[in-house]
Amino acid sequence: MNGSELPPISRLLPPPHRSAFLFGARGTGKTTYVRQAFPDATVYDLRDGALMRALTAEPELLHGMLDATDPARWVVVDEVGRVPGILDVIHQRMDREPARRFLLTGSSARALHRAGVNLLGGRAGRRLMPTFLAAELGERFTMGRAERLGLLPLVWGAADPAQALADYATVAVHEEARAEARVRRVDDFTRALAQLALAQASVLSISTIAQQAGARRASVDGWISLLEEMFLVARVPMFAARPSRRALAAQPKFYFADAGVALALRPGVGTAASPEALGAAREGVVFQHLAAWCDGTRDAALSTWRTTAGLEVDFVVREGDALTAIEVKSGPGGRPQDRRALLAFGDEFPDARLVLLAQVPVRSRKGPIEVWPLETFLRGVRPGTTLPGAGDTG
Repeated sequence: MNGSELPPISRLLPPPHRSAFLFGARGTGKTTYVRQAFPDATVYDLRDGALMRALTAEPELLHGMLDATDPARWVVVDEVGRVPGILDVIHQRMDREPARRFLLTGSSARALHRAGVNLLGGRAGRRLMPTFLAAELGERFTMGRAERLGLLPLVWGAADPAQALADYATVAVHEEARAEARVRRVDDFTRALAQLALAQASVLSISTIAQQAGARRASVDGWISLLEEMFLVARVPMFAARPSRRALAAQPKFYFADAGVALALRPGVGTAASPEALGAAREGVVFQHLAAWCDGTRDAALSTWRTTAGLEVDFVVREGDALTAIEVKSGPGGRPQDRRALLAFGDEFPDARLVLLAQVPVRSRKGPIEVWPLETFLRGVRPGTTLPGAGDTG
């Protein structure tokens, strides 16, 4: 599939109703989404060198530019992190013109945090642009392709997706992150990035990553924070919304924002990835869908659950007071040990919905556990709606 064969794909991220930041890693399709969701907006693209230089030198020029526009139209500032000083001007305009709405996009929050600039005093929401979802791709989506290539629009629209993914891992992740952090020990950073790729879908131990990479722990901690600020990785916290009778582990689980990028950065992966690598990629694809769903759904949050005795549920989705525990399995999930952690979670929280995603042909039930074909479940994940099967008896 090349770029000309991939037709425009409508994104499912619900548009904001008030001013908002729209963050997301490079290649997730923020600019395309803006054109789709806000076709009549006034757009200022700060990737335009002349505009960026002018507003960097004199942010107040934005006042005059806005004076010439209709205050009823959305204003989009693309890559606002390139000129963080204009946020003070935007804040002033929001005070002066409460009806005017802004959408501010960015591929990194680091520049804004580093500059210590005004983040609009909490008056703008925060949205995260996800990668493609199965429901957006329709019949084009297959789990095998998603595991190996990920779901970045930049990759799926390329003439050579495998090469585009390799280039993205090198340029957008390694080179840009290294430059953003002003890394001096490039070899340490490169080894740490490889170890983080091996930690995909695993409990995150910064000390272990540092030891294996031969780098200082403080450096690795800072690099992970940088990658988070560039929306390239995420930490999924331990479920703590309700008290537990069992002793719980404390460390979060770690995921790259795109499973294909993690696989591309993984050392020793050629054309044939190991079952372990593909299993981590599979769980990573599920993470991408659930994280997107939680970001686009009111009062939703994603966490993991793991006891000190070794019982682990991959994901816990909370929507208000409702809980859904989700376990991902590479095989059919028919063994008793495949269901043990879900049953323990159900014993702890009897009102929770228990879901096992596995390689099975049809949906079924084993006691209190719903067993879903993995692809079928993912195709039904749409931000802003209920999770697949919620509210029915399956």
